[in-house]
Amino acid sequence: MVIEIQETNISDIDIHFKIEISDTEVCNQVYTNLLMETDFDPNERSTVEIDKIDSILILKIKAKDAVSARATVNSYLKWIDLSFQLINSIKKNS
Repeated sequence: MVIEIQETNISDIDIHFKIEISDTEVCNQVYTNLLMETDFDPNERSTVEIDKIDSILILKIKAKDAVSARATVNSYLKWIDLSFQLINSIKKNS
């Protein structure tokens, strides 16, 4: 049996997310939280731009390869989820 594997690299990946958040105040807070992450992230294999229009978050991810694209998407989705959890927790305890 002979198995031949050809390496195929996916490169120069652009991913755009638009996330609509019904509460404008929550959207503003999540946006602020994500901005802190983009300013801090020293990753050279991917970059993220974040914009906000009304109550819509726009994430533009540019990655050099599939691995960094997946990692960046996962990180930002986790930060968005964490932001929602923290905001909800604060609202409950207020």
